[in-house]
Amino acid sequence: MVSIVEFTAIVSAVAGLLLAVFAVVQLRHMEKHRNVDISMKLFERAENERLRRAFRWVEEEFRFEDYAKYKAEVKSSFEVSDYPYEVTGFFEQVGFLVEKRFVDLDVIDDRLGTYVISNWKKLEPWTMALRKKKAMVHSENISRGFMKRPLNI
Repeated sequence: MVSIVEFTAIVSAVAGLLLAVFAVVQLRHMEKHRNVDISMKLFERAENERLRRAFRWVEEEFRFEDYAKYKAEVKSSFEVSDYPYEVTGFFEQVGFLVEKRFVDLDVIDDRLGTYVISNWKKLEPWTMALRKKKAMVHSENISRGFMKRPLNI
């Protein structure tokens, strides 16, 4: 026969296991809720009128041959010159959130996949030219920053 102390120990162990399972299920539910919440905020931002204009402008009007020619063409309108930066900035944020697993790639792909593909095809040469141009300035700034910083060895 099982004593009351043994019975209480068994019930406590089972209750502890059930509590652990419940906590894991709740944590997974919270993670899914966080994914949905962040995804919805991204979709709201993608529906922003300014960003939608930027998407359309990149898809329909953006042409890039070289960086100097691009700068001369967009010099007349700051808004138009800012569109490529706005689109790439948005997708950099999306990429960061996907990489850190704050949002699911499948959800982003279902909703924004066509924008990602079409805009990247148009912006890839511009992005590469910009990275090349900025890399020299960026690397100089980094090396200056390292020179000023004390080494922690």
